Amino acid sequence: MNRSLQLRRQLLATVRAECENRPGTYRMLAENDRVIYVGKSRQLRTRLLSYFRAKGRRDKAARIVRHTTRIEWDYAPNEFSALLHELRLIKKYRPHFNRVMVSDEWPRAYIALTSDPVPALRVVRRTDDAGAALLWGPFRKVTALHSAVQVLAEVSGVRDCAIDATGRGALSRPLWFADAPMPANATRHRSPACFRGSLGSCCAPCIGQGTGADYFSAVQRARAFLEQGDDSLRAVASQRMLEASEALHFERAAIWRDKVAQLDWLRTRLTHFQASMDRLSFRYNVPAANGEDPATGRVYLIRRGTVRAEFAWPLDAAAEAPIDTVARTLFHHPDPKDIDIPNHDLDEFYLVASWFRRHPEEREHTTRYPTRPG
Repeated sequence: MNRSLQLRRQLLATVRAECENRPGTYRMLAENDRVIYVGKSRQLRTRLLSYFRAKGRRDKAARIVRHTTRIEWDYAPNEFSALLHELRLIKKYRPHFNRVMVSDEWPRAYIALTSDPVPALRVVRRTDDAGAALLWGPFRKVTALHSAVQVLAEVSGVRDCAIDATGRGALSRPLWFADAPMPANATRHRSPACFRGSLGSCCAPCIGQGTGADYFSAVQRARAFLEQGDDSLRAVASQRMLEASEALHFERAAIWRDKVAQLDWLRTRLTHFQASMDRLSFRYNVPAANGEDPATGRVYLIRRGTVRAEFAWPLDAAAEAPIDTVARTLFHHPDPKDIDIPNHDLDEFYLVASWFRRHPEEREHTTRYPTRPG
């Protein structure tokens, strides 16, 4: 018998004999126990059996099974828990078939501040972009986002070029970072700056211009705009528009008018995103399904769209007390994660927001806590 066919029958027999129709997640493993796909289902057994009915070289399920040598699964107390576990497994293992077969409902992009010693502003397509230290978004109008980020970079002085901290890219020498002194055998680069550097719209660290303190002050101004809606950069653009108009340079004034409008567009979208996050702050009670052990219920404490704590269903007052203690600490005080959203949490925010959008009836199981002690 063909070895692959024999392995396929063994996998099918294992699923039939051991897997139950309960919510949960599953992992498809290839040789060397490499996870190649992660999935979830409300009915695990039915979902896994469907893989063995798939046919055709182009069928997604059939392609996955052809590379699978072992299947593992874990049960979850409910579908929401399975969704969370699936996301975290995908982030942990980054399976091949999850990456190449994912398709967004609509195009989207994010503003990234890179993790380079000399940070740059970029537009990226994925929340797991390797170079992103901080992300804001998502934005559907990707072309408009590119234009707005260019304006933000120009007004703030933060670079948006592709040169990294080791000089890979357009240059072969290292960028400075912070205020570290240049090596004794090094000389300041005297080549012309890039177009933005020549115009004075970038601090131009690529040619050793300025100091680290100046540059990181510019980075903080850009972050203040993105995180807090700070108005100082918009005021700079408005002032340049006014100066051009008073000098009767009306074409230049019109250009700056458009740039002010692009900054306003960007700030409006960021404000809407922050408001959406703030609305997703509550306790979410998920009781056990009918006929199930009440202890399989779960309580989730969600703040700004991410699950900060999870508890087994409280069966008495003694079990409720620790949940209430954590909830009051979590909701009565400033967010311990501050305003920055780690990349993992950004994906979790999309998951939570999508869950309550697709299941509006679940809002009935949420309880809001005041954000400050009453």
